[in-house]
Amino acid sequence: MKRKYSKLVLLILVLMAYSCVFEPDYGPRPVDTFIKYYGISGSNEVVDMINSNQGNLIILGNEESSASGATKDIVILEIDTVGNLIKKKTFDIQSLYAGDSSYNFEITDDEAVRIKAIDGGYLLCANFTAKDDKINGLGSKIFWCELDDNYNIIGKQVISDADYYWEVGDIIKSRDGNIVIAGATNKKEDGDNAIRPNKQRYLTKRSIDNDTVFWSKTFGYDDVDDFAIGVVELLDGKLGVIGWTGKSGNQGESGINTTFSIFTDIGSSSSIDNVYGFEYQGDTDFNDIVEDFVYTETEDMIIVGTSTSNNSVDPRSFPFLFRIRKEGTLVFKELLISSISDLNSGGMDVTISAQNDLIITGVFYNYEDSISRKAYNDQVLFKRTNQFGKVTNDYLPYQNHFGLTTGDDIGKAILTLTDGSIAIAATMDFGNSRTLISYLKVNNKGILKR
Repeated sequence: MKRKYSKLVLLILVLMAYSCVFEPDYGPRPVDTFIKYYGISGSNEVVDMINSNQGNLIILGNEESSASGATKDIVILEIDTVGNLIKKKTFDIQSLYAGDSSYNFEITDDEAVRIKAIDGGYLLCANFTAKDDKINGLGSKIFWCELDDNYNIIGKQVISDADYYWEVGDIIKSRDGNIVIAGATNKKEDGDNAIRPNKQRYLTKRSIDNDTVFWSKTFGYDDVDDFAIGVVELLDGKLGVIGWTGKSGNQGESGINTTFSIFTDIGSSSSIDNVYGFEYQGDTDFNDIVEDFVYTETEDMIIVGTSTSNNSVDPRSFPFLFRIRKEGTLVFKELLISSISDLNSGGMDVTISAQNDLIITGVFYNYEDSISRKAYNDQVLFKRTNQFGKVTNDYLPYQNHFGLTTGDDIGKAILTLTDGSIAIAATMDFGNSRTLISYLKVNNKGILKR
């Protein structure tokens, strides 16, 4: 009788323990070490992170040696999911065009922007400036190339002019096999209706095999700056363009605001150009700068960025999330205000978790622990919301920070891995002008397992 009673108690305890499980604690396991550093002596920074064609991860970044006279170059790191370095490739745009009489670039500073996986390789785009270039001008220029699976350049192009500047925001391969690039320029293309353009959003379609330019267009608003940070080709052939503008939002929000445009025919005028912004406690003067986005299987755009107040007395900064349908319909917009009232933060990238929640990385500015009051300078941010971008009470524990006790650290890219764990690529600041690329792997609750 006592043995049966003991078994019954044990069964009840097991059932109670099972019923308390809210969700699985997706990887990594406690035996793993999931914080790794990469870089040369000097400055190393993260720009982007994607899944490679071989099932690994690619971190795109920049590096600049601490040696006198060094310039900033583009770096690609391929790592496995536990952070082991598999391949490294660097590009110096000046060296790539050495001996090319068409350009003859002087010493250049190169800024990587995006890397995209395509069949058989990758697309890479970057901005660069020449430090002393009397032939091609000193303004920003665009470099893009196609890489094979070993990161060797198959073909490359430059968008350059001595009288104008260009900045790249995104690059895609369209279904017809050509390239579409989004960004910004101060050159007004034919068909642009702006009367007093500043920096305009820029789109161009080009051949991947030669220098054929099918079309280029600019669009934006008078007397303000515009920028396109992302472009997607929708299933119906339309182009969706994500960016920001200095124009007031649809509901009167001032400052810089987020934009989503749709082009019904490739190269045509946009059929819709919605402008969205935020207000906080009655203050509508925020700069809402888009940093990145996720294009979902249902063709929604989930957009992340940082909203910064222009209030000189009490400036505030928060991450934000938008979800926009392919038709331009706004699903939600959320300002992710910290549970710590005076803590400022920013959003840099977003991923969809295994539970269909949203997880962002970015930065806590001048982070100070609310209990110990210990200050950490800027820290890498981990923040999880529900699928509608809300931090409800259930999600309040899923907020964390990572980084060094000194220096300013920032999370720049985030991915959900196949085992449900979360990969973050961050720039870590060790002080004395020394930063390293860092790879962190956390579970779905934002806990770094070592």
